[in-house]
Amino acid sequence: MFTTALVALDQSPATPPTLARVADLSRWGIKKVILAHVVRVGYNQFAAYDHGENYREWLERCAEPLKEAGLEVTVCVRISGLVADELLAIAAEFRADLLLIGSRAHSRVSNLFLGSVARDLIRKTTLPLFLEWIAPEADDTGAQDMPPSKSALGHVLLATDLSKYASGAENLIRELSTEATRIDLLTVLTPDGLNNTPALPVMALAALNHMRDYLPDEAGQVSVLTESGTPAETIVRIAAERDCTLIIIGKHGQGWLESKLIGTTATEVCEAARCPVLVAPVRDNP
Repeated sequence: MFTTALVALDQSPATPPTLARVADLSRWGIKKVILAHVVRVGYNQFAAYDHGENYREWLERCAEPLKEAGLEVTVCVRISGLVADELLAIAAEFRADLLLIGSRAHSRVSNLFLGSVARDLIRKTTLPLFLEWIAPEADDTGAQDMPPSKSALGHVLLATDLSKYASGAENLIRELSTEATRIDLLTVLTPDGLNNTPALPVMALAALNHMRDYLPDEAGQVSVLTESGTPAETIVRIAAERDCTLIIIGKHGQGWLESKLIGTTATEVCEAARCPVLVAPVRDNP
């Protein structure tokens, strides 16, 4: 599945839950971890350079429990005005095949929680990106006594528009299915789609059943779901109703994932989902 994860850390309350997730991802094949922090260059760029060593020491402390768990850990501190671009450059340098970032809700009543760096990474990444949901009450920035993390593969929801551009997400569910306890395969039928293609419900159900048939025999319990509505809102609602532990979604596609711009279904799901989201990029040869 995956071998090397780039974990972006920023000394926020997202740090402990994000580090706790790394241990869970070892089930996905992760053996190497790069803990990265990018110091944003602003008007006081000399202060950024002065604090570089402090950030490195902090990352080394974060790395200790991961090393004790048997993972190979490298720490990396960079200084840049373009944080997301620098993180992607680090990922390429270390040949990471998975990005892990945490983002925290602003308040208990707000669904909008993505920061600018998370948004940029979702928009620009060509690697699968795991977004860890951080509850708004999280307030500890320490690396010790990390909270336990519920397995992401307990109940997985694959949201697909069944286009060729969703193949990245569909391939991921095949690879991860043998570790999952429960799997839901979901497609959302939009009003326009239903109006233009009256047979769409039958066609979508047949496609999902075909997808289910191609999962490994060792896959967990699999359910097939079709729902009508607005894609992002429906995906988030179904994930909450069914107590899903992970949503897998394509970055963009032909149907309701067609744009690379902020505001796509994938980004909207990341904004509102109260569980982790794994965003799969478009394949080079869909």
